[in-house]
Amino acid sequence: MARMYPRSIRFRRSPAEVRVFSELKRSLPDGWVVLHHVRWIQREEGRRARDEEADFLLAHPAHGALVVEVKGGELRYDAEDGWVSVSRSGKEHPLDQDPFDRAKDRAHSLHRFLRSLPGWPKRWGPVGHAVWFPDAVSRSLPLPHMEPVFLDARHLRDAATLEARLVEILRTFAGERDRAGPGGVEAIVRALAHDVEIRHPLALDVAEADREILRLSDQQFRLLDMLSGNRRVAVSGPAGSGKTLLAAEKARRLAAQGFRVLFTCFNRPLADHLREALAAAPGVDVETFHGLGLALAKEAGVEVRGDRTDPAFWDHTVPRAFERAVERLGPRSDALIVDEAQDLAADWWLPLQLLLRDPDRGILYAFSDDNQAIYRRPELPEGLATFRLSEVWRNTEEIFAAVTAFYRGEEIVCMGPHGPEVDLRSVTRAGLRDELSRVLHRLVVEGDLEARDVVVLTPHAAERSAVRGRVGAFVLTEEPKGRRDVLLSSIRRYKGLDAPAVVVCEVDRHAEEEFTRQMYVACSRARALLVVLITDREADATPSP
Repeated sequence: MARMYPRSIRFRRSPAEVRVFSELKRSLPDGWVVLHHVRWIQREEGRRARDEEADFLLAHPAHGALVVEVKGGELRYDAEDGWVSVSRSGKEHPLDQDPFDRAKDRAHSLHRFLRSLPGWPKRWGPVGHAVWFPDAVSRSLPLPHMEPVFLDARHLRDAATLEARLVEILRTFAGERDRAGPGGVEAIVRALAHDVEIRHPLALDVAEADREILRLSDQQFRLLDMLSGNRRVAVSGPAGSGKTLLAAEKARRLAAQGFRVLFTCFNRPLADHLREALAAAPGVDVETFHGLGLALAKEAGVEVRGDRTDPAFWDHTVPRAFERAVERLGPRSDALIVDEAQDLAADWWLPLQLLLRDPDRGILYAFSDDNQAIYRRPELPEGLATFRLSEVWRNTEEIFAAVTAFYRGEEIVCMGPHGPEVDLRSVTRAGLRDELSRVLHRLVVEGDLEARDVVVLTPHAAERSAVRGRVGAFVLTEEPKGRRDVLLSSIRRYKGLDAPAVVVCEVDRHAEEEFTRQMYVACSRARALLVVLITDREADATPSP
């Protein structure tokens, strides 16, 4: 039996086409492909694109392809007036176009379309045309341009006669250089009858939620107007409450008023992000605490010795060198903005405040979240007016619910929109890379997300992560450059930053206290979509049957 596209006619165009479709399905043997109601757009250079269609397209690997125009009812051709349709009452209506001209034009147009397809077999053919009158029988000899391509009701009665007639018509168009074959038939199917899926990709949900989050975050700036009369302020709040946005906006406003502003934080990626965001604000210097300390020590001629792999070098050696450098160089800033202030040790605040021209009354804004105090117990300078944020704007309601499971503190409220559900999976260490590959494929390939919108977070340093490098079709790297490169970062290094979609992996639920801190920070980085792959030790330990 022939391959039929579609398998059945759900939308009946005409009773005549239904009869032809049924006869082709019943009579033609294997090898034939039948496409009903074929449509394409004909594009030609220098000419307007045209919508084209054919009632049927028949194709066979040994014989070629045939465009068939179907005309139902009773018709008559008048040599003087052309074609007319005859109704049952005997009334005649002129046809707009000669069906044989129409069939010929559609066949030529289709052949041009097929030749334009990438990979279309050279010299594949023939591609011919025919006209079928399934409701009538010719009472006279067809004209010379009709007879070679003519079918009528007689061809509905005998399967062998029908196939023989189709082959005979195609031979009429066959040339010496035509080369039929299966490649052309399958190319026709791929081009004109392949499945089309009109789906709702995950990327649309992520983009919609992300746009709403970015729009809503503009409302947070009203807080700065409330605090404008305060010179020394400590602003605390949960992840996603807009602390970094507010800190950056405060720096812009102070710089616009003529103040020299020092903006500092602990993490270098956050500093890089803020430096780019504040590039258009002259008068704002952005540096990490340690980067600033080393730069000032070099400028002041203070020698900094020590093993940079030793935590004591960063916890004590650099801060002391920072302090000696400031004593030699003197103050240089009017205002100090500190983001992620919970990451700074108590004795680090002295050199920072010494950089202020007025150490006691100079402008100082510190933004912090005690729940994100991964490095040390937070201690802020004394004498700061305190203000607490309780509204979370960064995350969707679904992500907010996941984050609050790890939050410790006063009540907080989600102001974000709805978004995709959080995807929580349990994996073994052995199966982690395969599962992560499936997740990334679902997000990027099936979900149409850009790889640059996805971040994979791990509690380990990226260079020591078990998922670093190639994972399926993707490359997890600290410096993504290619189309399928995905940013891999440690949770600590990504503090203060966020992304539309975040995948958290290599977290171990058995280290309870550490797990809670890691999950709070990691999950709160996701704005619109969150996937968590939790390592299951027990599954790893279970012997195979």
